[in-house]
Amino acid sequence: MKSQLLAFAAVFVSAISIQAAPFITVGTPGNAGLSTPTGPSPNMGGTTINFDSIVACTVSACPSLVASGVTFSSPDGLLIIPFSTQSFPNELFDMSPNGSANLSFLNAVGRNAIGVGIADSDPGVTITIQALNSSGVAFGAAFTETISEATANPGNGYFVVSDTSADIFGLQITQSTGNANFSGLAIDDVQLSPEPSTYLLLSSGAALLFALRKRLRA
Repeated sequence: MKSQLLAFAAVFVSAISIQAAPFITVGTPGNAGLSTPTGPSPNMGGTTINFDSIVACTVSACPSLVASGVTFSSPDGLLIIPFSTQSFPNELFDMSPNGSANLSFLNAVGRNAIGVGIADSDPGVTITIQALNSSGVAFGAAFTETISEATANPGNGYFVVSDTSADIFGLQITQSTGNANFSGLAIDDVQLSPEPSTYLLLSSGAALLFALRKRLRA
């Protein structure tokens, strides 16, 4: 019986740690500030980072930035810049000199969903959004999205990557376009869904083990 319980526990732990396939929801911003997208709600009920009160990286580019426990990085360097036609009052800007972009951010705790508001001045640009695990490694299929020119504010878009498990620790956003007339990628805000409760997870596992034990005794 003991071996059966241990085997069940191992299967249970393995099942809850398996990474499911992420999926994406695309929204359309309702105004220049991306504050009222008609797709995913602008309020996911968790943590929101909008860069408006962050003073780091406002003069010279920095390779990484930490805000609300989330680490942002780019090989091109990052800069927080003030009001633009796409975003206000501040946005996080990838400093790529040729219109490409490679911007990642990673959280210490896995979430069910992460949302990101893109404020790019180059309409019709195609970006790739990739979910990252706890090690910052890509998992699941990457999502290729074109920031539509048909919206009221060309070059803007809101994207939420979700999963049935709280295994999304971050996102990598790349823009492969190399065009001297294009700017790098700008992010208006990042949202994290509420942090999962480890206590509830352990309680559920204990309840299942208790039920199985009673069944084996019967």
